[in-house]
Amino acid sequence: MTHLTTQWITRSEDFHSLKAEWNELLVNSCCNTLFLTWEWQYTWWQNLAEGRSLFILAVRAGEQLIALAPMTLRPADYSRMVPFRVLEMLGAGSVGSDYLSIIVRNGDEARALTDISAQLIARKFVLEMHNTERGSSIMTALAQRMQDGGCRTTYHAQNFSPYIDLSSYTWSSYIERGDTSNGARYRKRIRKLNRTFSVSMERTTTEQNRSSDLETMIDLHLKRWDGRGGTNAFATRGLRNFHEAFSNIALQNNWLRLFLLRLDGVPAAAVYGFYYLGVFYYYQAGFDPQFNQYSLGNLAIGLTIEQALAEGAREYDLLHGDEDYKYVWANNERELVCRTIYPPNVQGYLCAQMMKFRKSVKTLIQSKAPVSERERPHPAS
Repeated sequence: MTHLTTQWITRSEDFHSLKAEWNELLVNSCCNTLFLTWEWQYTWWQNLAEGRSLFILAVRAGEQLIALAPMTLRPADYSRMVPFRVLEMLGAGSVGSDYLSIIVRNGDEARALTDISAQLIARKFVLEMHNTERGSSIMTALAQRMQDGGCRTTYHAQNFSPYIDLSSYTWSSYIERGDTSNGARYRKRIRKLNRTFSVSMERTTTEQNRSSDLETMIDLHLKRWDGRGGTNAFATRGLRNFHEAFSNIALQNNWLRLFLLRLDGVPAAAVYGFYYLGVFYYYQAGFDPQFNQYSLGNLAIGLTIEQALAEGAREYDLLHGDEDYKYVWANNERELVCRTIYPPNVQGYLCAQMMKFRKSVKTLIQSKAPVSERERPHPAS
């Protein structure tokens, strides 16, 4: 069997040069999602690193890349009561990357994870791995290996990602499924909208329109949450720069699915999503509250589900957030968890106690917050 070698990648230029190998590995892994593409991860690193240091672990068998642990080292943050450095997944934070994971070539899981866990244990950092799928065989196996190596591992639920398995549906059969009341309401609302306005649903397909359409979507998103607790989905320059850059990349790769719903020629609602390997990702949306009586948010989801089916999508993923409106459409869900792994030393013990204290304080603060703040949706909902 070919000897394995490991390399820690800590320079941006080396990360940049990984593109072809990274995406070839991803295609041949069990976790091939949009949020693990080199394009998403590198764009995140360029715009949202926020003081983190790059810590990507690459594992090779001879010349072939067989695994990547895409991580960063987050500095101590005393304002968050985390007075120590923490290793976390690339793509973490407010951008809303779902299904983060170690990437391992199919068939090489056992030996690659053995090397990765040994390297991580030797580094003696706390690992805080957000937005990982609870059912992920890769992440579960990694946690078990590190536990076998003496580490303490915990996880807590973060959220659910509702999704629609479209593989056995046409649009007609889907809208008529199960409880037909939603289908009846949807058709009634569409007819009412078409009687009242000249309606068009336009997809952004050119670079000439992309940037302005994205700004329109952001404006409608902000209007949607104005007076409802607000949103921080596009609150920083880094977040806006990320979406400006990634939407350009996504358009070039035919991943971008940015739709504007116009009423009498005026943008009234928008859906910002992506189409990647047969999955439509419903990432963000917005609508003008002056049209509340027409349920534009609900109609926009229905129209994009219809579009996704027309493209041959096997799944429509509403991404994390368990808001009721998502479950009107979804017929399945995935649980997302944060896995935390503490090294087997005094520092690991102290870190675990500090994190436990921090969680207790956070829970206490949230319990005393107004209901509107406690129920505020996550930025990517």
